[in-house]
Amino acid sequence: MLDVMVDQMRKASEVELYFVALIVALALPDICGALASDNGRASGSKYKQWVRVNMGYGEEDAANLYGFRCSLLHQGSAQPHRGDFPIAFIEPVGEAPQIHNLSTVVEDDQVGWISIPIFVEEVADAVQRWFEEYASSTTVQRNMDRFVRRHPEGLPPHFGGAPVIA
Repeated sequence: MLDVMVDQMRKASEVELYFVALIVALALPDICGALASDNGRASGSKYKQWVRVNMGYGEEDAANLYGFRCSLLHQGSAQPHRGDFPIAFIEPVGEAPQIHNLSTVVEDDQVGWISIPIFVEEVADAVQRWFEEYASSTTVQRNMDRFVRRHPEGLPPHFGGAPVIA
């Protein structure tokens, strides 16, 4: 099912559903961190560690990304909850260049810039590499038993005749 999430995130980005793609991209490190965890639960420290190890982010960048994830998913804000400056995610437009993984400062105003399509691919590639390496681990297998799945025929005896995600 993790591969389905990655595929749908990529498709969302391709058809310009950038909020959807961004939200999934920000959530996937949490999901992977939880799958690799003994207790099967996500946490800020697991998220940041996963991003550092699997995406190559430094400690400060991983913390800023986690802060943005928290502020966007829980408050709808672009100001990371612990960050000093907002992060802006750029949608592609025609042949315009994409700014990615840098910040600009104008007077006292700083903004971090990330390209949505590039970020989506970075997360997708990191998740796929991580899952290829750890899918067979006992911990990941145990946690995958509880992972959400698509049930094409429904969820008998409760509901049938239409696909269900449960």
